[in-house]
Amino acid sequence: MVVLEKNTIFAENFKIMQENHSFIRRFSVQGLLLSFTFCGLMLTGCGNQNTKKDSSENTETEQQVVEQVVEQVADEAEDNGVKAPAIQADANGLIGLGQCSIESNRLRVELSEDKDAAKIFLDGELLQTITDADDALVATGDDAPIFFLDANFDGLTDIFIGPGESRTYSSLLIWEPASKQFRRIGHLGEPSLQNFMLCPETKSVYEGGSNSWCSGSFTKSIWEGGTLKAVEDVIVVSDPEQYRENGVSDKYTLKSSDGKTIKAAAESSQLPDKWMYVLEYVGY
Repeated sequence: MVVLEKNTIFAENFKIMQENHSFIRRFSVQGLLLSFTFCGLMLTGCGNQNTKKDSSENTETEQQVVEQVVEQVADEAEDNGVKAPAIQADANGLIGLGQCSIESNRLRVELSEDKDAAKIFLDGELLQTITDADDALVATGDDAPIFFLDANFDGLTDIFIGPGESRTYSSLLIWEPASKQFRRIGHLGEPSLQNFMLCPETKSVYEGGSNSWCSGSFTKSIWEGGTLKAVEDVIVVSDPEQYRENGVSDKYTLKSSDGKTIKAAAESSQLPDKWMYVLEYVGY
């Protein structure tokens, strides 16, 4: 009986040892697996941190390049002239003087009493004086507001002096990057710059006004070599009895720059391009 009890106790102890050994073995394997998993996570985390760091460094480098390019463009623009003010065309794609700015944060224009000279200041310093004793910048006695705009569509500020109204004369000063000076376009009344309008879409300039109580003429021009080149004209004659005298057969006559008739029409809506809107703008 004693031997049997000892054997039984020994068997039970042996079983407990086996179970403990199995648990320890399982724990060791699981611990090893957990250790590998933890190491893997640590490595992945380090990799992610490095990736994020590299990505951040790349983003910063790209941003620096962009800023350098922007600064370079700004410096070049500064050398070339004053950036033109942003002017939104109307619903018909046209810009009139009424939409143009009368102020510039960098440019200032002072007209002489006789309006035959204009002092132009850039950033408070005198840049140049435009004068012509025989040819006033605007008709003497006319009101002479100053407008800042982009008249030749090069992105740089130009200057318009005068009201630009019908039967008045004004001056257009175009900025020339090469000379870093403004240059006057035409002479008094050439072009007349009456009812001055711009079409950014076609890079065209419209201007003109009344010739008499019953007629008016308007010109569409484009820029060529720094000057305005007329490409089309519209003659408006409101009195049919004056058709023959003005060499037309209808109220509206569209002609090419060489004088050939392109279209004669009773209504401005029958004219091509922007002509209907231009004529409506000036009351024709």
